[in-house]
Amino acid sequence: MKNFKTFLCIVIIFVFAGTIYAQDELVKEDITKLIVGKWEIATNKRAVSGDITFDENGKYDMNEKFHDGSGSGTKGGFELNCKTSPVTIKLCPGSCPGSEWTNSFGIIQILEDGKLEIRTSPDGNYPTKFPEDKTGKYSLILTKVE
Repeated sequence: MKNFKTFLCIVIIFVFAGTIYAQDELVKEDITKLIVGKWEIATNKRAVSGDITFDENGKYDMNEKFHDGSGSGTKGGFELNCKTSPVTIKLCPGSCPGSEWTNSFGIIQILEDGKLEIRTSPDGNYPTKFPEDKTGKYSLILTKVE
């Protein structure tokens, strides 16, 4: 009887772990499919407004309006790495792989309300976690427009 209980516990653990892994893989696949389209950038400490468009060919086009009234536009390539947790994103002005000096390294996740959160790093490394303050100058909260 004791061996059966042990066996049953092991089976339950494997089923539970497999379910979590499958859900994690589904979320990562969803990010790859979901990211394509135009997204509005919420106000943060860097910009008052803006938008970013990701296409299915790994290209992006980002436009921002800053707090001082000036604006900026950047076009380039992006790469997602769905094998990491959290999923990483690299934004390369021009094209990827691009220059390590100008690339933005970030992490990306789907929020409960269908929005995306991208956290980039000021130091050329991938961040390891998402901050509590979602309005920081290295945080983007994106709402799908198209």
